[in-house]
Amino acid sequence: MTSEHVLAGFTLPIPTVAIGVFSLQNINLGAALTVPFIGQPVSMRFNFCERQDPFMLTVSLFAGGGYFALEVDPNGVRTVEGSIEFGGSFALNLGVASGGVYVMAGVAYKRTGGKTMLAGYLRCGGSLEVLGLITVSLEFVMTLEYTTPPSRLRGIATLTVEIEILFFSISVDLTVEREFGGGGDPLFKDLMAQSDWSNYCDAFAA
Repeated sequence: MTSEHVLAGFTLPIPTVAIGVFSLQNINLGAALTVPFIGQPVSMRFNFCERQDPFMLTVSLFAGGGYFALEVDPNGVRTVEGSIEFGGSFALNLGVASGGVYVMAGVAYKRTGGKTMLAGYLRCGGSLEVLGLITVSLEFVMTLEYTTPPSRLRGIATLTVEIEILFFSISVDLTVEREFGGGGDPLFKDLMAQSDWSNYCDAFAA
C-alpha cells in the first residue's frame, strides 16, 4: 500500500517437471489487483512467470525460458508483454579448473499506452574458475529494439568483464548504442540544397 494505490496479489509456484533429459522448472502463476487513489481505474494483472524470474526449460545441452504478462482494466487491455529465449550451455570441470559457456537468443514484445516495442537479442558468455581462487567471467549482450510510435530502431551492444581474485573483484562494462528514426534524424532535403541536387542530376544527364 502506498499513498497512490493499494496492491494485493498472489504467486502460485508449480513444482519442477523432470523426465530424463527434459526439465521444466521455475514455473509460477500470479495475479494482482491494483486500486488507485488518484482517479485511475482499477486494474488486474495476470502473469505466467516474470521478466526478472522467467521459467527455465532444458533438454540435454539446450535451454530456454520466458514469461508472459497481461494487465487489464474496465477500458480493455492496458499492457501485454512477454519474451522467449532459446540456446544452449556447456559446463566442464577438470578438478583444478571449472567453467562453462552459453549462447542464448530471444525475442521480446511489449505494448502499453498505445506504444509497441519489439526486440531481438543475443546473449553469450562464459566463466572460468581456477583452484577456487581466480574467477574470470565474460558476457556479451546485443539487442536490436524497434518501437512505435514514433518509429525508432535502436541497437545496443554491451560487453561485461568481471575478474575475482580472492577477496578482490573488478567489473568493467563497455556499451555501444546507435539509434535511427524517432523524429531526430535529419531529412535528405535538410542535408542537400535544391541547387546542389540539380547540379548532381545534370552531371549524369545524357
